[in-house]
Amino acid sequence: MIKNSFKLDLPEGLSGEYIIHDVLHSPGISDAKVLIVIHDMSADGVGHVVRVYMSRQENDEFVFDFELEAFAFPSHQSAVLFANRLPSLTALELLMVQSGYDFELMDGNPRILQ
Repeated sequence: MIKNSFKLDLPEGLSGEYIIHDVLHSPGISDAKVLIVIHDMSADGVGHVVRVYMSRQENDEFVFDFELEAFAFPSHQSAVLFANRLPSLTALELLMVQSGYDFELMDGNPRILQ
């Protein structure tokens, strides 16, 4: 199954376009998956949100258990850069992002966007 071959049911009242960015597999737990989704909410003035879902695969269908976290970004490019780095973030970097630290405002080359 490819990552775009399943339906993503949006919570009621949540508008915008969702794009499946990546599906991460845990080598120790065969049916557990982490789904990284980029949610375009720019029409609502929010920007782009990287949503991380805990999910599992049953037959040919993904079952979404719950959202782990959502990270808001002003642009699609910054959301994609973050989503690309998400699987390899250090614990410290993740804590900084969760606390609202804006790596785009750093001088020089911030490690998180490389």
